[in-house]
Amino acid sequence: MDSDRLARYGAASGIVFVILLLVGFGGLVLPNVPDTSATGQEWASYFTDHQERVQWGVAVLTAGVFFLIWSLGSLRSALAAAEGGSGRLASIAYGAGLVSAAFLVVGGGAIAAAAFRPQEVDPNLTRALNDLGIMMGAPAAGAFTALFAAAAIAGYRHKALPASVAGLSALAAVLQPLGVGTAFTDSGVFAASGVLGGFLPFVSFVIGYLAISIALVRRPGTAA
Repeated sequence: MDSDRLARYGAASGIVFVILLLVGFGGLVLPNVPDTSATGQEWASYFTDHQERVQWGVAVLTAGVFFLIWSLGSLRSALAAAEGGSGRLASIAYGAGLVSAAFLVVGGGAIAAAAFRPQEVDPNLTRALNDLGIMMGAPAAGAFTALFAAAAIAGYRHKALPASVAGLSALAAVLQPLGVGTAFTDSGVFAASGVLGGFLPFVSFVIGYLAISIALVRRPGTAA
């Protein structure tokens, strides 16, 4: 019973992570944000006008990273228990999750730096720091893809996750590489503010990880 309860707590931390990600990034950082093709002065004005809100958003995201890392322990255990043997897929998912957390840390740090003193530095520097935060979505796509692909395969092949959750993980894995487009353009559908470059990868990440976490909460014995 104790192991089941601890497994539930670990899996539930993934749900907390998703909530904090939506609140910190979606609720505090994104509102009123300029288009990615906006000028340095527009970005400087945004960070000046919404400095405190953005800083709180990064703080909430920081708390979310903690819960993400904590939840990865339950995910690794669940996949390894179902997979057996060397736990190759479990290791891939766990490592990819840690790398994903690192990208969130670097991206959040860049945005925090842009909001630190926007009224005192060159607007182009503020824009460059924000660009760094946005660009993290491109290399991070590889880690996100590996995370969801490993979870999907473990779900289909070893029944580590329900088939419906494995399907959502597979869909998220397919959509994550679209985020690479943010490194090539600042306008259009493949930009960070576009449907393909930003919206679909982000939404599929949120839905995919939320589904995985809920599945592990409902099946604590698997994650023990």
